Amino acid sequence: MSTLLRYDATNMFRLPITVRDRQQLDDAKKAVIDAWKNGDQGWLGCPDDSACVSRIKKLVKEKSGFTTCLVLGIGGSDLGARAVWHAMKDEARGMTLEFAGGNTDPDELAAILKRLNLKKTLINVISKSGNTVETMSAFFIVREALISAVGETKARQQIVATTDEESGILHDIVMKEGYATLPVPKNIGGRFSVLTDVGLFPLACAGINIAAMMRGAKEIRDEFVAETPTQNEAARYAALHVYGDRALHMPIHIMMPYSERLRLFAFWYRQIWAESLGKDGHGPTPIAALGATDQHSQLQLYQDGPKDKMISFIEVEHFKAKISIPRSVKKIPQLAYLSGMSLETIIHAERDATAHALAHEGRVNGTLHVGRVDETTLGAMFMFFEVATGIAGQLYGVNAYNQPGVEASKTVMRTILEGNVLS
Repeated sequence: MSTLLRYDATNMFRLPITVRDRQQLDDAKKAVIDAWKNGDQGWLGCPDDSACVSRIKKLVKEKSGFTTCLVLGIGGSDLGARAVWHAMKDEARGMTLEFAGGNTDPDELAAILKRLNLKKTLINVISKSGNTVETMSAFFIVREALISAVGETKARQQIVATTDEESGILHDIVMKEGYATLPVPKNIGGRFSVLTDVGLFPLACAGINIAAMMRGAKEIRDEFVAETPTQNEAARYAALHVYGDRALHMPIHIMMPYSERLRLFAFWYRQIWAESLGKDGHGPTPIAALGATDQHSQLQLYQDGPKDKMISFIEVEHFKAKISIPRSVKKIPQLAYLSGMSLETIIHAERDATAHALAHEGRVNGTLHVGRVDETTLGAMFMFFEVATGIAGQLYGVNAYNQPGVEASKTVMRTILEGNVLS
């Protein structure tokens, strides 16, 4: 069992895992590991890539002196880094991270450019192909603004492109302009790429300990390799959710961390679970929520609505800040029980009460316990859900690594933008 994470499936009501299910789990694990060993999928090997960490640290040192790193990416190219930055920004000791290119909202980009000092800003554009409309639109707009601010020569020194090493539109631009570049691995898809140059470079610019993230991920990866699938908590998480979807008709999977610092982690989970498993007319619908906030917005539905939901809580056992309610509250009889109580105690009670109340009504839920929010734990969490996704894809019988639905919409969008009439 991991020293970093613990998955409590008590309120999953011990969904039955039959002999046939166990064989399917064994086969799923074998398929995931075989895809890694034969080179088809490289995400399981990320924690071993010391060259990646060294390469990133070297480039960060070369680009020191900037106060901000503007990350231009979308989906798998930036959600992981966004999640870590949101969790760790108050403790980071490097550049401030800003994010754009995840939307084509002109008001958003205008507001970002207005608050940036481009003379002190490093630009990290991330696109494997260079054909991502949202990211490349933002890049060309930002690049023009940067050139206006510092001139073409300095602008070239302030741009780092994370892209395909051999081909693609962005690769060709890099070759022409001479930008510093980092590789997008060929065998690791965007939503699995947070532990590669894609996610780690901007985090290293921010002074976040990426080596610690790799250590946390390695612990989870090594456990997955060493343990049987029924012992391994990430594999069990996948099995319980797939079986719950199929056997109990619960296709809505909710991720609800009881930590503001982990709020964006739920959005990263939402992408990897949806884009990997929603195929061939099947798949779960992931929803991102936040405890305790959404006890007052969504919990009514979870508690008394259709029994089509499986809820995953994340509980942080030890918060960094220690804040308690003033003892003067004891003068108010109705609230006297709160006098001197820590907020940590209260948020733990809220999660525990919600889990018990849901279970009492037969509402399936489980809790991932993490000791504290730090780089090591975050690395472990990313690997935990990457493993779970890989196993779930095998159990659903889908390719967890492609996204044909996304590609279809891109084709239609280009048709519209080129002025063609849709048939």
